[in-house]
Amino acid sequence: MKIAVLGAGSVGSYYGAVLKNKGFDVTLICRGEHLKQISSNGLSVKSNWGDYNLNINATNDLIDIGFFDIIFYTPKLYSNKDTIPILKEISNEKTLVITIQNGVNSFNEIGKFIDKKNIIPAATFIEAEIESPGVILQQGSTAIIEMGELDNSNSKRLKKICEDFDSKLLHFKISKNILSTLWEKMIIVGAFGTIMTSFRMSFRELIDSNHGEKILRETMNEILSVGLYEGINLSSVNIDQIIIDLKKEADEMTASMFNDLKNKKPLEIDSILGHVVELSIKHDLYLPHSTTLVSSLEKFKKG
Repeated sequence: MKIAVLGAGSVGSYYGAVLKNKGFDVTLICRGEHLKQISSNGLSVKSNWGDYNLNINATNDLIDIGFFDIIFYTPKLYSNKDTIPILKEISNEKTLVITIQNGVNSFNEIGKFIDKKNIIPAATFIEAEIESPGVILQQGSTAIIEMGELDNSNSKRLKKICEDFDSKLLHFKISKNILSTLWEKMIIVGAFGTIMTSFRMSFRELIDSNHGEKILRETMNEILSVGLYEGINLSSVNIDQIIIDLKKEADEMTASMFNDLKNKKPLEIDSILGHVVELSIKHDLYLPHSTTLVSSLEKFKKG
């Protein structure tokens, strides 16, 4: 099985390392200093389950790279206009694309370029960052990819992927309703990641501040309300429990958007909480917390 990780940053590189260690033929498609370090010194991973270094294919040269059986699509949302067309160059009619991005709409964007029947939307739950080029730091005991068919079927191909790829280092699970799963993650990431970035606070600082938890709760409720108006089944969402669970790992919680802000990189705000605010206009909903947070990051979204 030939596997590519397109847009291999922190999370994608971690996936590639785990699958390479399981014996799969993996290629990381990345760029810049991260690519140079991996090519010269291998990929180093520091994780909850131990540290290691491995040699892994890494490239930004797509000439004669051929087609892949499975592509994990993991770039930042603001890169989609440049990276989605690459999918056509490295896939054929049999290639499965597992799209793992923040937000709730990337599978629709990808569906404009490749057949939707070959797309498997997924959400990930993992804390990972590039500690330095070529070095991935994964924290916490959670590393999950939850994926599902758009028709919510428990398909043979989903079962096969889980059977082949699942491990204690990266748990694969099948979602009963992938749109619900994507929105459930949006409620979490769209709230705490944006608030941390806007406030320039760690999650511990946020949750310990005078009004931080209240703002987090209200922002989550706003996202939940938009999801419900979009017709998404979110009956299982318990925001009180979500906050309790987040607080258990408060010292390890990171936000990729906050890291991007500190590194003067573009922000995914338009495709995460900004997308929720846009949908709220369609439903004539007022989202005071979400709108304020999105507006506070307007001048930083291009880096």
